[in-house]
Amino acid sequence: MKRMSQNTVNMNASIPPFLSTLFWEYDPGAIDVERHADLIIGRVMERGSWVSMLWLRKTYSEEKLISFLAKRGRRVLPPRELNYWAFMSGVSPDERKIWVRESREKPHVWSARHAH
Repeated sequence: MKRMSQNTVNMNASIPPFLSTLFWEYDPGAIDVERHADLIIGRVMERGSWVSMLWLRKTYSEEKLISFLAKRGRRVLPPRELNYWAFMSGVSPDERKIWVRESREKPHVWSARHAH
């Protein structure tokens, strides 16, 4: 049997109904909390409501959130959200400052688009 930490919920579940609007392009029942953790974490960190953010913190360990931020969040989250979540997850101020600076320096997705 898989051991769960006290701050995690059933990891063999799909997302709760109140999160389904964040995943409009997916079948919410097909999103697995464990297998699709990066997708869920990224969406909630970027666009989630307060209730969604509370759910995220109850569902995933602090270590999982920090791991996401370090590996993927630094590249995909906007600077404001990256800074907030790094702060809430206990990332050091010096490391947060570097991450946010790198996030601000990355080219915006629309910057290479040419008008016709």
